[in-house]
Amino acid sequence: MKKLTVLPTEPSYLEWYEAIRDKKHRDTRASLNELQELIERRYVDYADAVENQNLSALESDDDAIVSSDLLRSCYGGTTKPLRDLKKAIKDAQPKRLLKYCPMCATTLPRTFDHYLPGVKFPEYAVYAPNLVPCCSICNSIKDDDWLSAAGTRQYLHAYSDEIPDRRFVVVTLYEDPALAGVGATFSLDRPDDIEDASWQLIKSHFSKLKLIERYDDGGNDEVAEIIADCGVFLETGGVDARDFLNRRALERFKVYGTNNWIAVLMEAMAKHANLSKWIEQGICQNGE
Repeated sequence: MKKLTVLPTEPSYLEWYEAIRDKKHRDTRASLNELQELIERRYVDYADAVENQNLSALESDDDAIVSSDLLRSCYGGTTKPLRDLKKAIKDAQPKRLLKYCPMCATTLPRTFDHYLPGVKFPEYAVYAPNLVPCCSICNSIKDDDWLSAAGTRQYLHAYSDEIPDRRFVVVTLYEDPALAGVGATFSLDRPDDIEDASWQLIKSHFSKLKLIERYDDGGNDEVAEIIADCGVFLETGGVDARDFLNRRALERFKVYGTNNWIAVLMEAMAKHANLSKWIEQGICQNGE
């Protein structure tokens, strides 16, 4: 889990909107032109809310709600400027970062989430900082449910939230005779120096998206793949499987962040006393 790079402001976010707007049908474009002042004002409101770290306090705009279908039509269809905007957002990210959804780190980000939901904030339908590349699972779970009953945000904002560079995703390894090897279960462990508000948001994000359950579901398959990779490494002349695994974990941490669940798993396996036994078992099973 690592913070995304927000799209550069040249061209401006307003210019992206205008390019998309100008590709709409003439009547739709004319109606959208009448909302130009509204769009300009609301883009400033969003930027101010992010800068002041009070995005949850940003309220819906009555005029925008009245024109909801019109404003949301900017995201509908497949106009070239909209495709270009989505591509620009993805291209702005470091290489490999979007191999996995930034909200869960488990699947490909084939869609975009409107962080401030379109039903309540239609004016941000094509506002770049509100468009987060994500997978369909996370998009479906989050949907319009971005605030708690108490009015606090329930999900990390991939562009604006500073994710603490502290380990809070942990894994427990256990030997399972049924697996003829090792299994893994994940959990969250709060570091002492993470502030309450930050930790509550992290916990909510993980809970709402069921990330620990999703990591647990994929853990055994990842363990098997890691062991198989170590076996191939040794069979092709490699010497130190622990060093190999530690280096792979370090590379993933650099790309995906300190709490990437697969890197955490790799690091834990590299430290375990029975790694060599697991690799031998894996080689024998593959040989059979």
